[in-house]
Formats: sequence, C-alpha cells, structure tokens
Amino acid sequence: MAPLRTSRRSVLIGGAAAVVSQTLLAARGKAGNHTEKSTSKTGGSSIGTKVQAVVIGSGFGGAIAAHRLGEKGIKTLVLERGRRWNTGPNQDTFCTNEKPDGRAGWLTDKAPIFNSAKIEKETGLIETLIEDGITVWASCGVGGGSLVYNTVLLQPTEKNFYQCYPSDVSYEEMDKVFYPRVIEMLGAGPIPDDVLNSKYYENARITQDLLNEAGVPSKRLNVGTNWHVVRKEINGALKPSAISGEIWYGANSGYKNSLDKNYLKYAEESGHVEIEEHANVTEIAENGSGYVVTYNKIDSKGTILSTERIETEKVFFGAGSMGTTSLLMRAKAKGTLPKLNSEVGQHWGNNGDTFAVYASGQPTNYKEGGPAHILGADYDDNPFGPQSMIAFPMWVSPKGSITFLGMSIPKQSGYWDFDAKADKAVLHWDGKSKAVKQMVDGMEHSCSKFERIRDQDPAKRSAVPDAMRKTKAGATATAHPCGGAVMGKACDLYGRIKGYKGLYVTDAAFIPLATAATNPALTIAAFAERSMEHIMQNDF
Repeated sequence: MAPLRTSRRSVLIGGAAAVVSQTLLAARGKAGNHTEKSTSKTGGSSIGTKVQAVVIGSGFGGAIAAHRLGEKGIKTLVLERGRRWNTGPNQDTFCTNEKPDGRAGWLTDKAPIFNSAKIEKETGLIETLIEDGITVWASCGVGGGSLVYNTVLLQPTEKNFYQCYPSDVSYEEMDKVFYPRVIEMLGAGPIPDDVLNSKYYENARITQDLLNEAGVPSKRLNVGTNWHVVRKEINGALKPSAISGEIWYGANSGYKNSLDKNYLKYAEESGHVEIEEHANVTEIAENGSGYVVTYNKIDSKGTILSTERIETEKVFFGAGSMGTTSLLMRAKAKGTLPKLNSEVGQHWGNNGDTFAVYASGQPTNYKEGGPAHILGADYDDNPFGPQSMIAFPMWVSPKGSITFLGMSIPKQSGYWDFDAKADKAVLHWDGKSKAVKQMVDGMEHSCSKFERIRDQDPAKRSAVPDAMRKTKAGATATAHPCGGAVMGKACDLYGRIKGYKGLYVTDAAFIPLATAATNPALTIAAFAERSMEHIMQNDF
C-alpha cells in the first residue's frame, strides 16, 4: 500500500529533490533538433511527408511516447492542436483568474471552469465539452493537462488499484518501477515546511488540522511544483501566481514542472522528434501496411490554413480520453479503420469526480495558496467506497470556505456513439443515476465528518449560514475523463489497439472509468511508461 504519512525528513528532501532531479535530467540529450525541408506551402511540418511514428497530442501519454521514441532514435512527429505556452520574465504568458481572456478557453466566447466572463474566441487552454449528461473540460496546448492541473501526482493504494485494473497488471511493478520513474522525471515532492507555514497557505494548515480532528488519514501530496519558484513569489521576486491561486488558466511564474519542461523538452533535444503546434488531427486511415494521418493547420483564431497528410508506420494516440475516443469513433463510423472492435467507445468514466465547498466557520484565504497540497484519504471508513479529498484554492468560492475536489471509484460506465447528422462522436453519461448519487453521497459523507467537528464550536457554528450548514457536493462536470479505448478490451494490456499493427493508445482513453480514487496524471503517465517500455522492446 502506498503510505499515507509524510515524514518531516521526506518533506525537506522533497523540496531539494525537485531541484536535483531537474538539474540531472536537463543534462540529457544536447543534440540539435534536425528537421527536413518542409513539403507544406503554408507552414506545416518540416519533417516531410513520411515519418516512422506520429504521436497525436502532447499530454502525459503523448509526451511520454514522444520522449521514449526519440530516445531510441525513432523519427517522430507530435501533432498538438493547441499552442506553445512558454513562460518568461514578463510573466504575461497566461491570463488570470480575475481577468480571463481568450487564452483561457478553446474557441469559445465564455471563460471555462466555474466562470461566466465573456472572452474572445482563441485557441486557449481549456475546451468545454457539453456532452449528453455531463460537462467535460479538456486541455489544449503543448504539454496538455500539465499546463492546467493542480500538479498533483497521487499514487493509488494497492487495494484501490485492483478495484479498477486487471489482476494481470502488477501493482508491485508499477509501485517499484513506473510510478517512481514519473515522479523523478517531473521533479515532484510535497510542500516544504517553510512554504506551508507562510501566510499564503493558511487554508492548507486549516485543512490538515481539520482532517486530523476528524480522524481522516492524510498526507502531504506529491506535486510537480518548483517550490523555489514559489519561494520567489513569497519573497516578492516574482509576481504572485501559485500563492494567488492561479492554477486552471496556467502559471505565469512558471512554478509548474509541466511536460514542456521535461518529457517534451528531452524529446525535442534528442534530434529525432518534432512537435507541431496548431495541428488539429481529423482522420486516421489505413494505407497498406501503414497509416495516413490527416490534420488541419490552424491559426490562433481556429481558422484552417491548410490540410496536411503524413504517412507513418505507427500512430500513438495521446489526445486524451475525449480526443482519442472521438478520433477512433470517427474512424470506425467512416470506415477508415474498419477493424476497430465493438469495445471502442465503451467503459468511459468521470474518475469519480465531485466538487464540494465546505463552510469552515472561520476566516480562510480561500483564493490563495496553490496548487493543491493536502490529501484526505477516507478509504476505509466511508460506506460508499474509498474517497479522496484534495483542497485547492478557488477564486469564486465564498469567504470562509475550503474547496475540495473529491475522487472515488465510479460504478457507472458511459459510452460513445457517432452522430452522422452532426458528423461528430457523442459521449453519453447518465448524470442522474443511482451510481452518480452514491458518488455524491460518498463525498458528502466525508464532509459530514468536518461538519461535526465545526459544529462543536458555538462560534464557528453560528458563523455558518443555514444554506451552507450541510456541505453539498456536485458531479455534473469533470476535468478527469477516462476511458473509451481501455486496456484488455479495445486494447491489449500495453495499449496496442486490437485488430491493428502499429496503433497504440497511451493516454487516459486507456484507463477504464477512473484511476482508483486519485487524480489521473500520475497513473496515466505510469501506464504510458509501462506500455512504452514494452513496445520499444518488442515492436521496433
């Protein structure tokens, strides 16, 4: 079982380990990024019309595939529909929570994530997908979800792991090899004492005390955060970003150890991998013994500049659960990949995601102190199943509150079909089912433990409005979609798509329903490392 306690020694080491890891890893691969003459007249790929491997998407699954392919000298093109987001000294790469603009949302006039602000339509960070029964937020950009997540890298316990994944997958191997490999690459560690004790992280301290009083096991989360950057924010050397709760719309200080700073960086430095931004893949088709990938080159307003095609021997799907499943459903419906089996589009889940705002009855700095930092692991004393709770700052929450993201193990499966009239793949999810209600009940049960502690204090109890006395959870949206082309069903246990040689899934589409009461980043990445190690040894 993954430990639930973090010693003072590991906290102190964690802060230093992130720096040491980044320093050592940055020394890898200093070769220049050699490219061939472009065949496109409109600024498309410079890699040519044929390549050994194409990676679709640059989130955790795509970035790891690209790095491991480049490491072995495989000529690879990464196609990412979003743009590059390079942070710099001006600290104005991203918009902010308080002043959202087109950089926040993907081709929409409304800011995403609990916001109603009007914005201009651009190729921003987060796409809002209104599906049948649920809203899904999908990331866009070079680095995928690592640009917008809370940097949390939470490993599931062995018991929870086997409630989600086949027994043929070795937890021991994941625990000893692949989870640690990702943690090292991302320079992750828990929040150090000096940061936690600063005025900006009062909510984290309140949360820790609350969990202790309620008897809920807790620990400091492993996060892919550069704490030295956060210290510079605290000391005034950098403008506030982490400390002011900037998470969803990117991090202008550069505190996130996002994939463009490690896996993707090393992939490009190998000299064998090219990343093409604003390349929106529309079709994958059989082509003799290989495949043709069609994509649109777009500008920052989404205007199509050209349509490009590239031939390849192997395709690695890393566009996330929503992107990968949509592409496969389209290929199945259009007959461009006719041998896809009936499991494609099945076993989709919302990762057991719920959101809850707890009224603490005392002052909190509810907008400050990011990213997430403390885990409540209500695994053995919740009648609705294992429940993880992660506190994080939220700019739209009420004063005196703590916002929690809950993650559990859903007992409901969504499915996809293809709407020929609308010419798009559609996700179906019963948001009013008994299973979803139980998901919400599980989160509210965990929060009720905090309410009992709060209400023992007359001053705190009287400070809470009647409407907020009982914490209400919601499960109408998720930023953690999983499934659609899952292990052991649409794919084998290493991501090979059944019926085809040279097609692989390395992202969240490979994960059935959920990542075992954790956020998906670490488990997606660990499975991608596991799959790529096997694929590189056996398929090349």
